[in-house]
Amino acid sequence: MPDKYDEIIKDFENYMPPLSEPMARALEAIRSPQVDTRALSRLLMQDTILASKTFKLVNSPYFSSSSKQLTSINKALLSLGAMKVKNIIIALVLQKLYETEGPADLFEHSIRCATACEFLASEYKCINVDDAFILGFLHDIGQVILKIRHPEYIDIYNEAKGNYDVLVAAEMKNFGITHSVLGAKLCEKWRLPAILSDTLYYHHAPRMAKIPFAAGIVYISDRLISLKYETMSINQDILDYLQVSLADSLNLRENILAKSQIFLDQLSDF
Repeated sequence: MPDKYDEIIKDFENYMPPLSEPMARALEAIRSPQVDTRALSRLLMQDTILASKTFKLVNSPYFSSSSKQLTSINKALLSLGAMKVKNIIIALVLQKLYETEGPADLFEHSIRCATACEFLASEYKCINVDDAFILGFLHDIGQVILKIRHPEYIDIYNEAKGNYDVLVAAEMKNFGITHSVLGAKLCEKWRLPAILSDTLYYHHAPRMAKIPFAAGIVYISDRLISLKYETMSINQDILDYLQVSLADSLNLRENILAKSQIFLDQLSDF
């Protein structure tokens, strides 16, 4: 991370949320080369609400086209794979933080972006699909830190009216730093893989990233599912650089929004 932000970041250090116990356990379970499925099982057994949400999602059309219901965490791990279950848990554990401390639409936007990232990763086979989901889900977590440190950030966020370029410029003008930089710093604090901090840092400028396609699919997904889609263009130079073609982007957007809504609908009863 560039030194020019060091002094500014120090001002935000106390506002960066620590890992909750469930989140810490979920991450601990995946830091080793072999996912500790027993640790994931214990985590769900100790949190009935988290377990209920997880099983509802596991058995939803978002993850499965089968009518056969998975009734145990071990069956879910075998059917979906531990990484997908881990991603569900991380999204659910962070849901409250996103909804209480971030902009009003942050959780929904993040799920939609994660769904789009999954699709692009699957389509172009350049990064792991499960990695892509979590990149999309975490990409705007720096907005949480900005709002916690500066409650007036919500006014700036709302004034941008969904235009990311306007928002980033306003963040720099008012705070001297962007949500991208703060999100990357939080990933470092949480000791998450380097691909996450690099992608979050550069998701508005993917050509500068160490792994351009990782940051690139977040950049594309972010704009593809934007509420301002009609006026938010996707830079053609970036598409060409990544060798990505969006021939029917409107239909793609509608399909992604429909699929991500399945995920969100499963949580409406909680």
